[in-house]
Amino acid sequence: MKRFISSMFLIFGTFPAICQFPEFKPHIIGEYGNQMGQTSLVDIDQDGDMDWFFGESGRMSWFEYQTAERWVYHFLGEGARTDMGGCNADINRDGKMDFFCGTGWYKNTGDLQKPFPYVESGTISSHDNIFVDLDLDGKKEIVANSNDQRHPYLMYYKIPDNPEQTWESFLVAGGIAAGLDPRGYGDLDQDCDMDLIRGDSWFENITGKGYNWVEHLLIPRGGYRPGKYGIALKTWVTDMDKDGDLDIVEAECDTSDCRIFWFENRNKAKRWRFHLVSPKHNHQDFHSLVVADFDNDGDPDIFSGGGPMTEGPCQWYIWENKDGKSKTWQVHVVLNNYECHEARAADVDGDGDIDICSKPWTGNSHVYLENKLIDNR
Repeated sequence: MKRFISSMFLIFGTFPAICQFPEFKPHIIGEYGNQMGQTSLVDIDQDGDMDWFFGESGRMSWFEYQTAERWVYHFLGEGARTDMGGCNADINRDGKMDFFCGTGWYKNTGDLQKPFPYVESGTISSHDNIFVDLDLDGKKEIVANSNDQRHPYLMYYKIPDNPEQTWESFLVAGGIAAGLDPRGYGDLDQDCDMDLIRGDSWFENITGKGYNWVEHLLIPRGGYRPGKYGIALKTWVTDMDKDGDLDIVEAECDTSDCRIFWFENRNKAKRWRFHLVSPKHNHQDFHSLVVADFDNDGDPDIFSGGGPMTEGPCQWYIWENKDGKSKTWQVHVVLNNYECHEARAADVDGDGDIDICSKPWTGNSHVYLENKLIDNR
């Protein structure tokens, strides 16, 4: 628990400044799978380091961290009916981490040597999922964003006391505009309830219980760049400029020339100011987004990398927050020639800085990008 809290402090920038930008050392986790989603970093075996979880259509697997050079593959289970959406979540509230994937969840029995049983929940096959206490009752719920044109919904599901029963569902909005994860929630209008962000819009939680919503469009300068699947984004909510309210960071994805930008919250979400972080043209498919304090200087930096629709070589980037207010950025290329898709970040090795894990969509090489900041001080 202490190491998890330390990792969260690093992500949100509360440690003293270290005036250097870190080196990152790549390691191959393993080569397995194809067209993978449902990624998580979780210390499932409670040995003090993070393990790497991922899914394919119909199954989930994980790599156990032993050293930076040695990761051991484990099969987790079968049954999920989704190609992308999933997240780690303690579904049955027994203190053990389960994994939600589209139409149901993998139940952690505590025996890591055997596959987890898959339990259907009556939820939609989805592109994005988040696990959040949406109605602030002390119990987390699942929010799911569909990628099925036949069922184009943004849904909210209350998990019953017995989660092996069908879950109660509530419609937030119709339509498809991918962009709910990795962290598409927060109290944007400062009215003490939880709002949602789905890329092209934020949804105001009118009653605070998740039953009534008002959609507010978010329009970047120059408009969005829709691709083969329409408007697709990764979203992250945090206070980028340290003014006490929550802003929205977005990475365009699923097209060949994407941008990283953020919306500055003005007057309790009544107005938004657009800020471009990356160049206008990158020829990269930014199908990952992490906002974290990678250099331990107390402010949020931004990570993304080139995904499957990138034109040319894939590159992994960190935009260093130079002024502490997210207005001035310095770009660092931290890896070349590996496809990056659904990356996650945490203090994987327990050394006090934030590392990155990712994998491709069109290949099978999983990569651990080790942050060498602490080692090099």
